[in-house]
Amino acid sequence: MRPSIKLTIAMSLVAGILALSVRSAAADQLGFAVDNTTNLFSVDLTTATATPIGPTGQFLQGLAVSPQGSLFGTDYLGTLFSVNKTTGAATLIGSTGLGDIEGLAFRGTTLIGTNFSNLGGPTTVSAIDTTTAAATTITSFSQGPVRAMAVVNPNTIDVASDSPVSQSLVSVNLLTGTNTNLGQLPSMGAALIAALNFGTDGVLYALDPLGNEFMIASNGAGILVGNTGGQYWLDLTMASTVLDPPLTLASAAVDPPDPVPEPSSMALLLVAALGLISVRAWQRSGGSQS
Repeated sequence: MRPSIKLTIAMSLVAGILALSVRSAAADQLGFAVDNTTNLFSVDLTTATATPIGPTGQFLQGLAVSPQGSLFGTDYLGTLFSVNKTTGAATLIGSTGLGDIEGLAFRGTTLIGTNFSNLGGPTTVSAIDTTTAAATTITSFSQGPVRAMAVVNPNTIDVASDSPVSQSLVSVNLLTGTNTNLGQLPSMGAALIAALNFGTDGVLYALDPLGNEFMIASNGAGILVGNTGGQYWLDLTMASTVLDPPLTLASAAVDPPDPVPEPSSMALLLVAALGLISVRAWQRSGGSQS
């Protein structure tokens, strides 16, 4: 075996170790989720484990946590609630007037929501005042109905839509309303993705009505992480990491880079060790075939 092949094998091992260590070195991806029993859960997305917190008292379809840590929810009537993260109890804020809001997330410090739009009309993206529940239209687009939404950057959202085909992952430009079908989301039987959110690791996570958790690729393809316990999930939220500059054409052209977790010390030691082994093997072979 040539030393160059030895080095290639070593570097392949390094790449695999780094991939594992980056995921394990990053903090566990923790979020909140609601199911159709009106309960609030904490969810560890790293291990696909859900822990009940308590009843919300409301049939919440949308859920979002602010950068300051406040939790909000919306129901099938478009009513906005604040949600206690310790007990799960929901407190009425007011009506948005938007109808069923199933996509809810924070764009920086601004709460935005998408109406379900199951009557053939356009889906509307609106900014929602967290104090009064007053809604202001940002844009609208033709794809719908929308069952879940996640903020990609200040000018872009991804939605789980029933159009153009069932379980489509669609990218929507908030400046223009233009949308792009990215691909088809995973489905287990007839279960449709009902919850989307980006983790602090830059991964798009999804939950379905069978309790399945997926990591979603940019083309909509999913990797099954595990099952949280069979819950009929309705929405998922994690702390937002998206900044909130003004919407401009200039900023729309540049997406902020995903955060890159720092490799663990163990991974760096393994890299150094494998590199040293490869060099020594090459020296012993005298640069010739072994």
